[in-house]
Parts: sequence; C-alpha cells; structure tokens
Amino acid sequence: MTERITIVRIAGDGVGPELVESGSRVLESLGLPVTWVDADAGLTAYHRHGTTAPQETLDALRTHGLAIKGPFRTPSGGTIRSGNHYIRRGLDLYACLRPLPIRQDRPPMLLVRENTEDLYGAIEWMASPDVAQAVKVASRGGCERIVRYAFELARRERRAKVTLVHKANNLKLTEGLFLSTAREVAADYPEIEFEDVLSDTAAALMVREPERLDVVVTSHTVGDILSSLGAALAGSLGVVGSLDSGPGIHIAEGCHGDAGDLAGKGTVNPAAFFEGIVLLLDAMNAEREAARLRTALTRLRTGGPRAYDLGGGSGTAEITEFVCAEAAAS
Repeated sequence: MTERITIVRIAGDGVGPELVESGSRVLESLGLPVTWVDADAGLTAYHRHGTTAPQETLDALRTHGLAIKGPFRTPSGGTIRSGNHYIRRGLDLYACLRPLPIRQDRPPMLLVRENTEDLYGAIEWMASPDVAQAVKVASRGGCERIVRYAFELARRERRAKVTLVHKANNLKLTEGLFLSTAREVAADYPEIEFEDVLSDTAAALMVREPERLDVVVTSHTVGDILSSLGAALAGSLGVVGSLDSGPGIHIAEGCHGDAGDLAGKGTVNPAAFFEGIVLLLDAMNAEREAARLRTALTRLRTGGPRAYDLGGGSGTAEITEFVCAEAAAS
C-alpha cells in the first residue's frame, strides 16, 4: 500500500496509551504511510470535557473512517456511559468481529456480535422505587444486516458454517425475530450451512466441542459473554483482537478492558491489540500488510517472548520490539 492513509488514535484509559503507542509502532514497521490524528475519549476524557466521547472525536472518526483505540474505563452503576456506547451508536458501528483461537490446530472461531441493539441501547427506568426495568430491542433491519455480515464473512473467509446463537425459546418476540430473520438470510447463501443453537448450549460447545463452531453470530449481551469465554479458553483476554465496523468506519482494539491495575507498569500483553490491527488491515484491503503481521504474530505465539498473562516474563516493550522486527522482515 503506497497511498497515504489517515488513522485516528484514541488512547483511552488504563493501559490504553501503552497499547496505542505499541500499535502505532507496529503499523509503522509495516512501512505504511500513516498520518495520525489523535483524539480523546473514555473516562479521562470525561474529566476533561464532561463527556466520554467528545463531538470532535466522533467527527474525526466519521471523517477518516479508520481508528485504533485503547480500552475505556466505565464505572458500574451511576450515570456515566462508556465512550463505546456513544461511538458505536452514534456512528452505527453495528458489527463487532472477534476471532477466538480456542484450538491451536484449527482456524479461530469467528464471533460476530451485534453492536447497537439488544440491551445495548440502555433504555431503562425505575417503574417504582423497588423495580427497575429495561427494554431489549431487536429490529428486522438490525437482525438482517448483522446476519448478512456473518454470512458475507463466512463466504469471504471460505468458512463452511454460520451458527446463530439465541434465546428464542424464552424471548419469543425479540430473539424469535432474530431467528426467523436469520433463516431468511441463510436462504441467500445455499453453499454455507446454517444452524441455530441456544446460548447455554453454545457455551458448552465452546468448551467441549469447539470444532462444531465456525462463524457464530449473536446478540450484544450473549456475544460479550461468549467472547470472554473464548478468550479464556484461548489462554487470556490478551490474545483476542476486536474490530467494530459500520458504514465506512472501522475501529480496532483488543477485546479486554482497561486493566487499570497494570497501567504504567509495562506488563500488559499487546498481542490482542495487534490482532485487532490485523482485522483493521483486512478491512482496509491491505492484504500484504495483514499477511505480514499475521506471520509476525504466528512467530510470537510459536517461539517469541511470552507475556506475563500467559505465564511468561516478557513485558509490553519486548513483545512490541519482537513483533515490529518480525513484521518488518516478513
């Protein structure tokens, strides 16, 4: 890729600044002609601007369309919403892709999570002083586009099967709409097998028979749980990348939280963040650069320095140096 590209950098909270610095170095090691635009979001941005996602940041993402982002810290309870909430819903980043390398002898399970509906809209209220209620949203259009995203991904990656994970046995309307819409979309892809399983069954399959799952598409809430389960089965949250996508916009990150207890110590595993960058390169159609970084990450897994979360003793800087050197030499 020779054309200059502009990528927004959002440092975020906790270990975010360290990861974004490492990710920037990795992208530059690939020889990409990058212009960086730094933007603010997260809890630190809230203390500076009074919002976790300033309008200037949303505008930069909308203008440039590509970003790497550190994790955000979000308080449980209270009234402060995550910057992710405003970014995903404000920019319609409806699809989240997380490859889960559960078995080393097989390609990763591709988890596709719907990103804007379900309970993520955070529509809730106090029906009485002792009763809180929330609305779960499923629209036909939202269900169709996320399922079609999954099937197009399966076709592009030459995967054999798409599995819808749901709870339509209990939530007859919302999850029922998800299921019926998925069956309709599946008819447009006769060469790809389609099945549906309940969310609890899917969790058991990931542990006992992960080879049965190829591309999985599910709601936001269930996807959050399954992605963390898959990362744990793969060894750590520090090895799973994530890509949020919508019309003309892609944001790469790791699948983990801000890990504030590790901030500034130089011990966070940057591999998940680098895996997210691979997904970003794929979205950019930077095929050669994506292949080089994949090769570097394969060498990291098979013979490179081992991070603390995987039982090793190598920190962020050492792992970053290794991946940069391997990517540059590939």
